[in-house]
Amino acid sequence: MNANGLSPKPNARLNRIKKMSSLVKILFLFYFVVVGLVLALGYIKPPFQAGDQLFGSLKNVPPELKLYEALHYAIQLLGIIAFYRLLNLYEKGIIFSARNVSLIRQLGSYAIFYGVLWACLPVFSNHTITFPTLPLDILLSPWFIVGLLIVTVAWVMDEGRKIQEEQELTV
Repeated sequence: MNANGLSPKPNARLNRIKKMSSLVKILFLFYFVVVGLVLALGYIKPPFQAGDQLFGSLKNVPPELKLYEALHYAIQLLGIIAFYRLLNLYEKGIIFSARNVSLIRQLGSYAIFYGVLWACLPVFSNHTITFPTLPLDILLSPWFIVGLLIVTVAWVMDEGRKIQEEQELTV
């Protein structure tokens, strides 16, 4: 019995990855265009939310919360860009490469930084630093934990990629 005759061809699997990446990219772009249009057309009106507080106008938002929100959105934008680039590589059929590992590691790093920022929100909003609980808040942040898991997956993928390259060079 030929086991190769029963399993799908690698090209079929690669084509499914390419198609799914294209679909996710289209949905991803559609979502951000719609959200961007909603924001641009002004359907989201005051009260403004900064951190976990509501403000009647943007002028009332303290500068430290504006900084927090700027960092918050910058990390999200960097994550979106890295994810989109990863989808571009998948769409091209590049699955296990150093660039993929780098992008996955970036996504994990952004999640870790987002978790640290999220845990530091009370410092930005209340001007109180609670050092005994802050490190614990950071370590228990779901974003921090997920970021560590993503970085670990990137490390495993990189080691697997290196093993595959060594095997290809072995005669």
